[in-house]
Amino acid sequence: MDLLSRRWAIAALLVLGSGARADLLSPGPLAKGHANLEGVANCIKCHVKGGQVSDQRCLDCHTEIKDRVAKKQGFHGRMTPAELSCNQCHHDHQGRDYGLVEWPSDRKSFDHRKTGYLLQGKHAKLDCSACHVKKLIVDGSIRALISEHPARNDTFLGLGTQCAQCHFDEHRGQLAGACTTCHNQNEWKPAPGFSHAKTDFPLKGKHASVECLKCHARTMDADAHKESPAQPKSEVFARFKPVVHASCVDCHKDPHDGRLGADCTSCHVEDGWKEVRGASGERAFHEKTRYPLRGAHLEVACRNCHGPFPGVRAKFKGLRFDTCNACHVDAHLGQLGSPPQACDGCHDLQRFLPARYDPSAHRTYPLDGAHAVVACSACHKSEPKLAAKASEVRDWVASRRRSDRVSLTQFHPRAPAGRCDSCHSDPHAGQFTARVQKSGCGDCHEVKSFHAVRFDHDRESRFALTGAHAKVACAGCHTAAADLVRYKPLDVACSGCHADPHAGQFAKGAARSDCTACHGTTDWKGTSFVHKPPFTSFELDGKHAQVACSGCHRQVEAQGILLTQYLGVPQTCAGCHVDVHRGAFRELAK
Repeated sequence: MDLLSRRWAIAALLVLGSGARADLLSPGPLAKGHANLEGVANCIKCHVKGGQVSDQRCLDCHTEIKDRVAKKQGFHGRMTPAELSCNQCHHDHQGRDYGLVEWPSDRKSFDHRKTGYLLQGKHAKLDCSACHVKKLIVDGSIRALISEHPARNDTFLGLGTQCAQCHFDEHRGQLAGACTTCHNQNEWKPAPGFSHAKTDFPLKGKHASVECLKCHARTMDADAHKESPAQPKSEVFARFKPVVHASCVDCHKDPHDGRLGADCTSCHVEDGWKEVRGASGERAFHEKTRYPLRGAHLEVACRNCHGPFPGVRAKFKGLRFDTCNACHVDAHLGQLGSPPQACDGCHDLQRFLPARYDPSAHRTYPLDGAHAVVACSACHKSEPKLAAKASEVRDWVASRRRSDRVSLTQFHPRAPAGRCDSCHSDPHAGQFTARVQKSGCGDCHEVKSFHAVRFDHDRESRFALTGAHAKVACAGCHTAAADLVRYKPLDVACSGCHADPHAGQFAKGAARSDCTACHGTTDWKGTSFVHKPPFTSFELDGKHAQVACSGCHRQVEAQGILLTQYLGVPQTCAGCHVDVHRGAFRELAK
């Protein structure tokens, strides 16, 4: 310590007394903001003689905090007396670069609600430095303090809590009142609190779906924000007021050029321009004409009949209406007569579709049985060749902005109406072609149902169904493969349908077994076989006649299955019986 410093120290000891000598030794350099207080001569500006830092002396210097504590405003103003101890959060003598604020963990985790301004929505995601900047300080005393003490420019004081104090007014002063009337802190758009119904022009009908900028024009504002601390999101803004809307023509062009008066609402409604008043009586003026509107005509837009059309001016007088084709094209392209004078035979004014058609009028081919419930389109198909003829008609319909109801349905098929194959494909794939050509499908089938079949298997086939065969379902013999049921040709021999349970024991050379020699169609197990010639050379006599068949005809395995052996069975006594004489009469057997 040099001489001058020692003199200052001695002088301080004399002033403070012996009780404060221990405090004269500085624990470290002061922070930059307090650097002007460095030196033992300035200790008592913060420290009480013989004690620690004085909260009151801190507030005497930091009047901006003292004022807020007195008014119970901000973070410090909301503290309890026990919490108002400056050195709990603010420590000094930590070096020139020390920040003087000791955060609980870090600055980002600070609970902002303690300041009296809760951060919500988008605000909660912002970094502190996004808001706490010098240009957004609105408190004049804080701005003056910063100007007077540039070292204090790192402050969290002085911000406003009103939206317009931080954000640019994107509406440029058009709307009075708080921003929160329409907006919240989650998103700028949309504005959930705004309702056009609260204005003097509630949006109804089609107006409700119109984009805002269609009515509220974009306006350029390149200079209004130059002096504002906050910058706008865009130099273009929507003009909300004034917007003239006393009359429809303030926004819409009058297509009638004033010929029908200035009150558009006398005919039109906001639900749609094309929806003209009158479906329930407000179009009563048409009742005074020679053609009162009825049915679906009440819903037709005026221009669909009166125009204007491309190259044709609107016409309200002198229109023909004596026949349907005076206004409508022939949707059937001349198939039902030209011009169609009697459309009302099938159609009426209520609606074009569905057509009102009585099946009894189907005289070319009477609709009987199941045909009476078949949809028209099942027989009357679309004919591509009619497309060329329809093209010109459709162009005319499109020019009138009418619905395209032109039909390519062929009403008079070229195929003979009385032939089943004119409409139906052959489900039998040609198995009965000769028969169909001769007498038609009606030889077997009825129009009341395809599955109602008239067929006598005994008379009309080469295989009469007798006995148990008469009880077998058709599919038992006529099997389906690839969606085709096989009816002919079929093998009528027993082995054509049945497996040989005797494994060929009774086959005659290369020929198949003749099952009918023993079996009939009534019962498989009831046979005509008797154990004597001509069926067999071994006639059963005496005790043999009482022996069960299985006593001689044993079960053997052949071709991987068990079957009864009928052929090759021994016919000698020794072939079946044990010699109880043990060969004593062998010589006699010769």
